Amino acid sequence: MNEARYREAEATFWRTHGMDAPAEHWVRLAATGTNVRVLEWGEGDPALFIHGGPNAASGWVSLVAHLEGFRCLLVDRPGTGLSDPFPLRTSNLPAVGARFVGDVLDGLGLERAHVVASSIGGHLALRSAAHAPERFGRMVQMACPAVVPGDRMPPFMAGLRNPVTRRLATLFPPNPKMNASILRQIGHGASLDAGRLPTGMDAWYLEMQRHTDTMKSDLAAMASIVRDHESVRLSERDFRAVPVPTRFLWGADDTFGGEDVARRLVGWMPDAELTMIPDAGHLPWIDFPEVIAAEPAALLHAGGRRAATKAVGARDAVEAPPATAAATAADPR
Repeated sequence: MNEARYREAEATFWRTHGMDAPAEHWVRLAATGTNVRVLEWGEGDPALFIHGGPNAASGWVSLVAHLEGFRCLLVDRPGTGLSDPFPLRTSNLPAVGARFVGDVLDGLGLERAHVVASSIGGHLALRSAAHAPERFGRMVQMACPAVVPGDRMPPFMAGLRNPVTRRLATLFPPNPKMNASILRQIGHGASLDAGRLPTGMDAWYLEMQRHTDTMKSDLAAMASIVRDHESVRLSERDFRAVPVPTRFLWGADDTFGGEDVARRLVGWMPDAELTMIPDAGHLPWIDFPEVIAAEPAALLHAGGRRAATKAVGARDAVEAPPATAAATAADPR
């Protein structure tokens, strides 16, 4: 790990989006016994962001740049970014997930917060929401959470079943061509072709791969999940146990799961809504940051409206952001 090099790249990425360096906190998680880094930006109701993998807290920068009125708390999951190493595996995933949000909030001295999560971060958030819903205000799930009924694995993940492939993945130096290939595999081909991915994201991501232990940690975690997928897959019962008001912002091109998967999961939850995002993939905010930001902002500020599943056209939304919630008084529940 080269912490200085990574911090330099991270600061450049934030500046590229017109943002000074965020405040930094270190908290110790009771469930894992590790210290994790939390970046803080903005003022208002606290909102905890939990990223997927392999990624780190600053992967949310392009979204946070368009969110106002929130104290955004971006956590480097254990083993990623600059947080302490931690071997996330199928053997400990349920227990870590159940306590993850509560442990982070305890470390920050908060009773509860809104939660925005993606992929394996979405999996952790759902387990926490079923275990301790009182720690949540509202929740936004970005596209398909990891390890859910009906999900599919892109080729780069399926290949991790092979120990030789896993070894090669850690030996070959990261490069832009490989990263672009993975982005295409998870549904971001349209944005790559249109040149609309966030400015500076590719440079920051390469430095994260090169100068932190994120790839080593998350590839090992992915391999464990790929080998023993069924043992930790969230069930219908798990989804029905989540009472937290939730909105899914689901990229229509997400290769982990299509609209059929999205509708099934949302239908199981007692208080959930679905927004399908055309031309977006597994990380929909990197396709349309400003448009996507309008959805969680409206939900978290004023509460979600109960309505039928809807689709937001990205081109239409650029001209007029999608209508979401009526502007009512903010209510953290």
